[in-house]
Amino acid sequence: MPHSIPTQRVTWIELFYDVIVAATMLLIYGSLAKHLSWGEFFWLSAVALVVFSMWLSTTLIFNRFPSDSTGRRLFVIAQMIALIYSVASMESSDRIDGDVGVVALGIAMAIMAAMWEFVRRNRAAEETVDRVPVLSFAIGAIFLLSAVFLPDSFTTIVFIIGAIIGFVPIFVVYVPRLLVARTVDIHHFVERFGGLVLIMLGETFLEMAVLFTKGANPRAFGVVLVLILLTLVWWQYFSFASGAPRSESRGVAIGYLLGHAMVILGLGSAALSLTEVGLALTEQLPLPVLAGMLGGSMALVYAGMTVIDATIVAPVSRVLIMLATTIIFAALGLLFWATWEVDEQSLTVVIVLVSLGALLLSGMTTRNQPKKDLSPAVPS
Repeated sequence: MPHSIPTQRVTWIELFYDVIVAATMLLIYGSLAKHLSWGEFFWLSAVALVVFSMWLSTTLIFNRFPSDSTGRRLFVIAQMIALIYSVASMESSDRIDGDVGVVALGIAMAIMAAMWEFVRRNRAAEETVDRVPVLSFAIGAIFLLSAVFLPDSFTTIVFIIGAIIGFVPIFVVYVPRLLVARTVDIHHFVERFGGLVLIMLGETFLEMAVLFTKGANPRAFGVVLVLILLTLVWWQYFSFASGAPRSESRGVAIGYLLGHAMVILGLGSAALSLTEVGLALTEQLPLPVLAGMLGGSMALVYAGMTVIDATIVAPVSRVLIMLATTIIFAALGLLFWATWEVDEQSLTVVIVLVSLGALLLSGMTTRNQPKKDLSPAVPS
């Protein structure tokens, strides 16, 4: 991001948090291979969305009140421990290990509420707007912790409702209001999103190396294909989609956040299928399932970049190119899943060619475009 120099430094604890969140995403979707079903996929995606929302909320805390004090580090580490424990308890096919996962998430939310209260008390000028995350996380935490006193049959519903109470106001009310009012350090915001995407891409490739050390055999051509595909996605995002959102409307801000959530979830689910492209595992996914998962995951990644392109200063032609690429990937996954009897590496070659075409066409649309303007915004 040559034009996205942050006005505030990204702290070491933030970078560490990114690594933990990316690894947690891979842990979530890694369990899908053991318990393969649509219901499990949607459940795991909901858990992954909660993890992303927690990451976004923590990023906003550093954005609103930059600090790398010992106290904040301890709060973030405690939140990470609670979040990981929650994910580890909820990613199994039984969905929730009693109420342990929900209670752990409630503790993580309570920590977030305390961190936001600290921010609110130290930003008296924005006391009203900063009350939104304090209340949403506090109420969400109380609701989740109530799972201790409820029968296990209510635990899933408690998780869903508690997550909605805690995170929806952040996405729908708080962040859009800050972006529209230009009270967010947009440089820091853009770099934080870029850092998470970058680490997700790196850990997707790293997962193959980890499985190789456990006895899986590498498939040289497949490993190269995975590296090329991840490079194309990296190039597409950081060359064209890593800009600042337009701040004219709340809808644009929500779209910008939603697009990044789609990219992160798509990369997380793609890691499972890409691992099997590059390695000969003892237990391979059935070919139709693998093909559908790979095509669908890449469609989700490019759909996210389509939404992002639609919310930043990007030519309409590039948005249409990304939309067409998304449709092609979805169609490829569906066709390979339903009718075509070819191996996953052949599908990956086609996906690489389509991604390369999208990248080249995107470059042509921006050849005569002015550079992105990420100059510091003046708070209203």
